[in-house]
Amino acid sequence: MHHQEYWGLYEKQLDGVPVRVRMNKGFEEYICHPRYIYQMTITVPLNDVDENGMPYPEENRLLEELELLLRERLIVHNVSVFVATITTGGFQMFVLYTFMPDFCELAVHETNRLWIYHKLSCKSQEDREWEVVESLF
Repeated sequence: MHHQEYWGLYEKQLDGVPVRVRMNKGFEEYICHPRYIYQMTITVPLNDVDENGMPYPEENRLLEELELLLRERLIVHNVSVFVATITTGGFQMFVLYTFMPDFCELAVHETNRLWIYHKLSCKSQEDREWEVVESLF
């Protein structure tokens, strides 16, 4: 069961603050999948932002590298599905769904040890109805 990923990018305003959302369109087939019942958010505070709270190009490149690193560790054996990357107000957040939140948290902590540019934090919660995703639209 290997899922296809199509990423769509859109921007919106939330309380007057610009929000950039990169959404994995391929996740639709997983919505409310009985296996992926834990929603996890990995939060990365940005080092340097423009007047809109968005990262500059060089930090953006680092964040793309970081995302690849996280995906390598977290998508292994279909443990989780990456759903979206949200950038707003000096933060970037990776939103995913998993059936092994402990494994994912461990992977994030390990990434933290290797990754010197940002300090990552993560939290997971049960979300069988995928309400967190619904709220992104």
